[in-house]
Amino acid sequence: MSKRVGCKHLDYKTDYADCKICTIEPEGWKYWERGKRWLTYEGAPKNVQFCKLRGRINDIFSCINPGERPCYEAIGGE
Repeated sequence: MSKRVGCKHLDYKTDYADCKICTIEPEGWKYWERGKRWLTYEGAPKNVQFCKLRGRINDIFSCINPGERPCYEAIGGE
């Protein structure tokens, strides 16, 4: 199994309104959980990533798994 390190473009420093950072343990992977104000229709993505290049990504893992997104660049260039 390949090591999942996450993309260097993920944004965990910006303060997104009504969103909180969550962590998956024991791996330490982070993602954003969007609050009620963003969940106004059935199927609205609750758990997302925010990317400095592409904005909101409507899933958690495609920015952590190498090869799932063409813009993926591992943290530290790994």
